[in-house]
Amino acid sequence: MKFKIITLFISLFLITVSGFAQEAFQVNVFVDADKNIYLEDRNVTIGELSKETKDLIYKQPATKYNRLIFNIYGDKNLKHGFIIDVNHKLISAVEGLQSKTNKYLLEYKNINLENSGWQQEVKSLKLDAIKD
Repeated sequence: MKFKIITLFISLFLITVSGFAQEAFQVNVFVDADKNIYLEDRNVTIGELSKETKDLIYKQPATKYNRLIFNIYGDKNLKHGFIIDVNHKLISAVEGLQSKTNKYLLEYKNINLENSGWQQEVKSLKLDAIKD
């Protein structure tokens, strides 16, 4: 009996420690001035956004990620209401999961959104966070 209790405590400790080692899975969304939405490197409509986000997140390994962060990069000329609508679609894809959203406004030129490296280009720009 004593051995089972010790094994249980060791198992719980290892699960807890491994939980701290996990990193956040980040989902990057870009919305241009014409309200075109890019989920990572895919152009999607607002109607497809929840399903495509869910598909993307559910393909990730459970042992690697324990947090979810949405990064919404929006053109500075967008209305905040549209960005909120995009955020609601993202959150609805993962109801019940804890997530955080970072929203940024930016001015961009010549970013190839069809290329999977657009996130690095955007992160190199001067970003203004939207305060909630």
